[in-house]
Amino acid sequence: MSCRNWKSIANVSGILFRLNGFLLMAAMLFAGCTSEQQIRKSALRYFKDGNSAYLHRDYQNAIWNYRKAITMDSETPEFHFNLGLVYYELGNYPEALDAYMRVAELRPGLSDTYYNIALAYHRMEQSTDADRYYNRYQDMLSLRKAKELARKKAEMKQQEQPAVAADTKPVKAKSPKAVAKKPVVKKMNPTLASTQKTPSKLKFSNPPRKGTGSIPNWE
Repeated sequence: MSCRNWKSIANVSGILFRLNGFLLMAAMLFAGCTSEQQIRKSALRYFKDGNSAYLHRDYQNAIWNYRKAITMDSETPEFHFNLGLVYYELGNYPEALDAYMRVAELRPGLSDTYYNIALAYHRMEQSTDADRYYNRYQDMLSLRKAKELARKKAEMKQQEQPAVAADTKPVKAKSPKAVAKKPVVKKMNPTLASTQKTPSKLKFSNPPRKGTGSIPNWE
């Protein structure tokens, strides 16, 4: 066989080898994605079972399911939040505090977390830390109200602009259809919309502060 034929065979073999390597890598990536999806589904199943146990006051079973969910997916704050609720109900405030602290790392913007952290510190008779986190909770509420007020003012200003333009500028003669005032479409606050659509919001709606007797006076 000539040297040229050997080179041709070598080139073809090299192409096939690279192609097989690419296909193998693609298959491994697909298998990895499929495996992650399955793990995520399993974690959510344990989370739902934990919620069911929590609602039935079967706290030990709830803890077991929440921890199984966290083992599979430790980056979902809802898993840690509800685990903290269970530990708080059991009076295990250090464990509840650890769970809430993890939520604060994963989702810093959730104000209820800081309230519950303050409440856990209060139960542990650590008033300095309780005051600090309660003040942070109050600051977050004030900031949220300020943003909401600014958003509403911006919407009102935007709605008033067409009317001002009509008063200050001459309107050219056009067909009634063209001159007709367009209906104003109110935009929903993206933040509120996301919290309303997120299933986890229901899980966050019953923090330990629901008990009136357990609310410390941090005024």
